[in-house]
Amino acid sequence: MKCMVSGIGGVGGYIAAVLCSHRQDVTLIARGKRWESLAKKGLVVHSRRMGEHIFHPFVTATPAAAGRQDVIFICVKNYSLSEALAALQPCIAEQTIIVPVLNGIDHYDVTKKQTPQGRVLDSLIYITTAYDTDYSIRQTSDYAKLCIGKGDSDALETVRRLLDETGVFDCQIPDDMDAEAWHKYIINCAYNVITAYYDATTGDLLQHPQWLKEFHDLLEETHRVGVAAGIRLSPSLPDEIYRFMTDKRNAAATSSMARDFKAKRANELETFSGHVLKKAAELHLTLPVTTRFYAELKKRSASF
Repeated sequence: MKCMVSGIGGVGGYIAAVLCSHRQDVTLIARGKRWESLAKKGLVVHSRRMGEHIFHPFVTATPAAAGRQDVIFICVKNYSLSEALAALQPCIAEQTIIVPVLNGIDHYDVTKKQTPQGRVLDSLIYITTAYDTDYSIRQTSDYAKLCIGKGDSDALETVRRLLDETGVFDCQIPDDMDAEAWHKYIINCAYNVITAYYDATTGDLLQHPQWLKEFHDLLEETHRVGVAAGIRLSPSLPDEIYRFMTDKRNAAATSSMARDFKAKRANELETFSGHVLKKAAELHLTLPVTTRFYAELKKRSASF
């Protein structure tokens, strides 16, 4: 089975490592200095679940060079999705399974619209992972869970088996993929936003009661949008997420968007606050806390 991973950051790097650990035909798509590092040193992984590894898969900046694929995981940021999909078209046959593993709630629809052939799955991932300055992958969470849905049953089962057989990835097919996606989206629209706003870790939030209140407010606002949009979400979900994030989350953990803002680089503010505010406007809802955080972060981001 020919497998490809586009976007070798923290998430893509971990998925690539899992594939490389038991598959020979794996292609990584990377550019610039990341391509140079992967080509010279290989895919270097420091993982709480997998251990220490170095893999040497085929690496290219030109997807077409790898030919048609059986399974493609797309792990770029949302703002790069359309560009990545355009480059991947030569690799997609009618039976190719395409798994966009991104934050947000619209990547499935975008991928379906832009991909005339192939079998697209929806997905979301729970993992704590990032790339270091030397482009090695550092995975620090006890968990690594991928939820997949909305595709045909054969494609779903193929991906589940592909990842589950390693023992270092929990791949699930939930009954209600939309609810699962919104669950994570609620987390992201609160945790990514507030950690970016205050340049904070979970431990920092715990030291500031006002920040915690704002975090809970952000959770509740996005939850209201999901419910109004017809998503089946538990009324207690914001409280459940709040308790988990404050009681179970590693105190040293932060978000990908906080790292992006700190480094003054492209970020997913529009994927989170921007998109949920547009959704709220369509549903005639006001989100005062989200609006305030979005306005300030947008102003900061404009200077990058």
